[in-house]
Amino acid sequence: MPTIKDVAKHAGVSVATVSAVINRDSGVKVSKELTERVEKAIKELNYRPNRIARALSRKETQTIAYVVPSVSNAFFAQMAQLIEDKAFKKRYGVYLCNTHSDIERVELYKDILIENRVAGVIITLTWDIIENGFIEAMQEEEIPIIGLAGARVVDGIDTFTFDDTRGAEIATRHLLEKGHQKIGFIGIKNSKTTKQRLKGYKKALNEAKLEVEDEYIEKGKSFNREDGFRLAQKLYRKCPDLTAIFAYNDVMAAGALDALLDLGLRVPGDIAVVGYDNSVASYTRPKLTTMDLSKEQMVEEAVDLLFKRIAREEFALRHEQILPKLVIGESS
Repeated sequence: MPTIKDVAKHAGVSVATVSAVINRDSGVKVSKELTERVEKAIKELNYRPNRIARALSRKETQTIAYVVPSVSNAFFAQMAQLIEDKAFKKRYGVYLCNTHSDIERVELYKDILIENRVAGVIITLTWDIIENGFIEAMQEEEIPIIGLAGARVVDGIDTFTFDDTRGAEIATRHLLEKGHQKIGFIGIKNSKTTKQRLKGYKKALNEAKLEVEDEYIEKGKSFNREDGFRLAQKLYRKCPDLTAIFAYNDVMAAGALDALLDLGLRVPGDIAVVGYDNSVASYTRPKLTTMDLSKEQMVEEAVDLLFKRIAREEFALRHEQILPKLVIGESS
């Protein structure tokens, strides 16, 4: 593979001149004649500037960014920690950007990350990031970008997602195998991830020859503990024949546990609860049965891939889908 020295020799100029031509915004002026000679040499040798040359050109910093809906969700907080630990080993810092699904925040972070010349970006595959030009802006600046989690797959970038339909099917089937037939579901309105998990829930019920009852399904505005508490109480008061509740995530499941205990119910004696994402399952009482999303595996592969993209290694885009695993706790 040709080096910058080879290009300099081929063009009959200094390495500094080649570097100045490559790094057009470096402030060093090169005559039109020399520029044309260097560009011709680059083309003839099929030379590609290495990462160091590109970093000088773009004034990259040793930082990457992680863009999430909110680290108040334990799942994203844990993902952020894993990403930061992995980046630290590479001696990179991490910008943590909470969008709160707010378009103005997305716009601001987009400008800040470009202005600060981050080397790469990891995003959560949510509508606020995907549908507002954030990805396209990074691509225009040639900033590598990887998508993690969420329900959307973007063709033009590497993505790592979970098979939420299968995961929810496994969780619901676990409850069915425990003898439950009146199983409720709590999730979030206008959420594609909720739709996928609800699809798996319904599929498991259908395969068990059970009717899907709309009254057994409640959706809130947020994936927090408060909505889990509110929705579980609302659901049980409306449908006291329920014997189990499957929650969108562990945080909502934890809220559901509190709500059911406040109603004087025993878990799992009177009613079972299953969460999803294994973010706080070990901290609840009783410990939640949940679906583990293999966060460590996802981050390990995604960050490794991001640094390969930063180094300008070329290979086909990756679209990985990870199957969640059932973790049986004390709540079912």
